[in-house]
Amino acid sequence: MSSQVKRGGKVWKAVVGVISTVIIVGLFVALLVLTASGRWVDSVSSDSASVSHAVSQRRITAYCPSRMTLPDASAYGDSEYQPSEGDISSSAGFAAFGAVYRSQFGAFGGSGDTTQLKDLDPTDTAKVIAASADVDRTSLLFDTQLLESASGVGASASVASWATKGDLRGLSATFCEVGALEQSFVLPDTQTGTTQQLVVANSSSKATVVDVRVWGTEQSGALALSTGSTLTVAANAESVLSLSAAASGQKGLYVTVSSRQTPVSASVRVIRTEGLNPKGSDYAAAAGEASKELVFPAVAEGDKATLTVYAAGSGSLTAAWVGAAGQSVHQYSGDRVTTIDLGDVPKDASALKITADTKVTADVTVSRDGNGNQSDFALIGAAQIDDRSAAVIPSGLDGRVSVVNASLSSKQMHMTGYDDKGAAVGEKTITVDAGTAASFDASDLGKNIFAVAADGKGLAWGVRLSSSAVSDAKLAGIAYIGATPLMPLQERIWARSDMTIVH
Repeated sequence: MSSQVKRGGKVWKAVVGVISTVIIVGLFVALLVLTASGRWVDSVSSDSASVSHAVSQRRITAYCPSRMTLPDASAYGDSEYQPSEGDISSSAGFAAFGAVYRSQFGAFGGSGDTTQLKDLDPTDTAKVIAASADVDRTSLLFDTQLLESASGVGASASVASWATKGDLRGLSATFCEVGALEQSFVLPDTQTGTTQQLVVANSSSKATVVDVRVWGTEQSGALALSTGSTLTVAANAESVLSLSAAASGQKGLYVTVSSRQTPVSASVRVIRTEGLNPKGSDYAAAAGEASKELVFPAVAEGDKATLTVYAAGSGSLTAAWVGAAGQSVHQYSGDRVTTIDLGDVPKDASALKITADTKVTADVTVSRDGNGNQSDFALIGAAQIDDRSAAVIPSGLDGRVSVVNASLSSKQMHMTGYDDKGAAVGEKTITVDAGTAASFDASDLGKNIFAVAADGKGLAWGVRLSSSAVSDAKLAGIAYIGATPLMPLQERIWARSDMTIVH
């Protein structure tokens, strides 16, 4: 009897063990299914929530290239035939407008002291600070921190160099460029006697690789560069690529500069010679966005003009002189550069307007002749339209302001002139009728004009520079600087959060 009871107990224990195992396995499987289906996730009143934030730029860092230099000034052969930079001089001007916390400049690369812009005339109510320097020895970095991001608040700077002797006789100038990841340039020819140097500056604390692509006039598509298509630019350093060597024999170039790691600033030095005769030099600034309609201020009677155009697709364009009768229709090819000889600028013309079938990027080269087989040229980029903007006229130079109205209605612009201490010395309001342009000497605003600020919608403008020292020597000397926007750079960032919590 007792043995039967023992056997029954063992059987019962076995049955219970099997049942327990089945239950445990079942619970484990159920747990996996429920977890995968999300039933064990806390629910919230909303599946997700999104918020937006408006962010604005309150720091402006601009690169100011060093003075114009010869690509090869080595002393060899007879002294009569050696290249020479002559009596070249340089000037750089800096101005900050509105609510500025700090504005300063110093040698690019961080070597040497910095100079801070200060209000040298506390009795003046204008919120403008200014300073001058030269770029004889090095390029400069101009850094401005803003207290607010608003219309009329910002910074502008420019550099220039000029000479009456040597192989750089004439005048060169450009405004100081803010860094970007992508930039493009429209450039003149790279034929015999022309040198072009692309200078890429990296003001950040880490190195970057820059991709350079070039289109020319002799074939469609990007060219295979003989010197390679990439540049490695170290932190706080500059790198130079000879475009005239990489893409020689072209009547014009379109160049894109793309940085992989960090924004960079770039400019191109263009120098022309014909035998022993200097034919001018200038800086090429980055081009603006492609458009079907572009305007180029600051042309003048006596200039010879050449239009250089790049477009992705083929089409035709109309080139019309603003302020004078006369227009012409021209064809351009897609995926390559087209150059158009516009001849002599007619009397009373002060700007050029082009209207194209497709979006184009373009530049106008104007040239003049001086004594002794010398000549000079200026590279004029398409002007952009901003409600508030400014330009700095480097010390030692004169400026002529050119304002263009490409719209269908009359518009006004209020312009204020400041001296090199930041004091407002004069102002005027100009009315520009539809489809016309207006020009006036910067000195019309007052004495010793160093900076000009503009307030007006729908108008494009720039400043044509001249040097009394160059003109007194009976030499040609022309240059152009475009206006710098004093407009807030703002973006709206959207953030979407997931409020669910997984156990």
